[in-house]
Amino acid sequence: MKKVVTLVAAVLLIFLMFLIVKNVFLHPIVKTEAQQPEESHTVYLPPERNVYDIKVEYNGINKIKAVMNLTYVNNTEDIFKELYFHLYPNIFSSSARVPFFKEDFYRAFPKGFSPGGIKIQQVEQDGKDVAWSLIEDDEILKLILNHPVDPGNVSIINIQFELTIPQAKFRLGYQTFGDGKITLSLGNWYPILAVCKDDKWSIDKHYAIGDCTYSDISDYTVSFTVPEDFTVAASGVLEENYIKDNKAIFIYSIDSIREFAAAISNNYQTSTDIVDGIKIVSYFHPEDKRGGFMALNIAKYALGIFNDAFGKYPYPELRIAEANYYLGGMEFPTFIMMDATKYTEPHIASTSLERSTAHEVAHQWWYGLVGSDQINEPWLDEGITEFSTAYYFEKRYGQPGRDSYFGRYVNTSVDFVMKNHIHMLDPLPLFKNQQEYFTTVYTSGVLFYEDLRNQIGEENLLDFLRSYLETFKYKNVSLKEFEEFLRGKKYEALDESFYDKWLNP
Repeated sequence: MKKVVTLVAAVLLIFLMFLIVKNVFLHPIVKTEAQQPEESHTVYLPPERNVYDIKVEYNGINKIKAVMNLTYVNNTEDIFKELYFHLYPNIFSSSARVPFFKEDFYRAFPKGFSPGGIKIQQVEQDGKDVAWSLIEDDEILKLILNHPVDPGNVSIINIQFELTIPQAKFRLGYQTFGDGKITLSLGNWYPILAVCKDDKWSIDKHYAIGDCTYSDISDYTVSFTVPEDFTVAASGVLEENYIKDNKAIFIYSIDSIREFAAAISNNYQTSTDIVDGIKIVSYFHPEDKRGGFMALNIAKYALGIFNDAFGKYPYPELRIAEANYYLGGMEFPTFIMMDATKYTEPHIASTSLERSTAHEVAHQWWYGLVGSDQINEPWLDEGITEFSTAYYFEKRYGQPGRDSYFGRYVNTSVDFVMKNHIHMLDPLPLFKNQQEYFTTVYTSGVLFYEDLRNQIGEENLLDFLRSYLETFKYKNVSLKEFEEFLRGKKYEALDESFYDKWLNP
């Protein structure tokens, strides 16, 4: 019996030693608490800039319901207790409120006045109702925040609104034609945060001429739910497009643009091309396909020329859409709106479509990338853009192209520019009509940059434009900053007489 116990003990001892060896050599060593890797924690990083997320439902005629979530990022050193948003559609609330010149009224409303506007239904800050009011003839939405937003902090602003689009040939408007066909221009259509600079909000109202927007770079995602037979052309990149419950869904997204626009129609065909890796899409009515193909071709050449001259367009796509805008073309970041009349004769043969398209493509750099106050300093973006348009004709067609452009758009206006009491640097309210504005601001821009090129040479001029772009890219520049930047280049050929002639009226 004793031998049996001894034998069992020996077997148990051998088995125990086997387990120890197996644990040591065949299994990984278990780390002590000090050796364990630290638990991973998700670190929340606030966005670099404001983020707009908008969901749109369009009824196929002139009504839109929308919910907008703005992630507001305070990138200043100020504490904000209030926020201000532009409500541009409210200029259409009555015929007396529309800020058009008399001669332009019926161009914008060929079938008579049509009302429109934006109705705010609810506003929240971080999930709680916030006090709000409409000021400046209902063109500005003022929010009294529940809690201030400190420097570097973020707050979520939710705005629910309804939009009525007027039957107008304007940045915001629709037109019907044919058998149940409709095209809607959706520009300056949602509450957009005003610019605050030096602790002062820019809440200028919409004027009769020029462009109304002055905004900061933001990120956008906009989802459109439209009737199944409609197509949406918009700013940014088309991330998704599908059919659900007999509705078409279009989701566009893009980072680092100033504002978001679209055109919606149940009468669109498209054509696509690529230049320098950038996708260009032209949207047009099938009956105007010749103009649609030409717009695509012009945009392709213009992008290529401006890429080489100024620095490459930084976005992956650009869209140009036939829409409604009685003045011709209208630029938005990564999106161009062109009036339907430009797609027909005589605008095709007379280079009117070409000039407008090249001009709006140039705006992708001068306004889209380098922003400015378009109401108080409109020359800053329009002058350089019109010079870029002239440059396009010169580089695409050589001397004949340059001569043709100057003969049609510049030479006939030089005397007016030099003798008129209105100066190219004047703000929009001082101009009495469209002709005075276009001639003074646009033509002066061509003459200024031509004079600058003659003084410092084309190579230096292009170097100036490229460095100007890189210095102020994704920012807003003022006239003072522009002049200081030019002077900082220290071009020997530029003396005080040049600055007095052009920049010191």
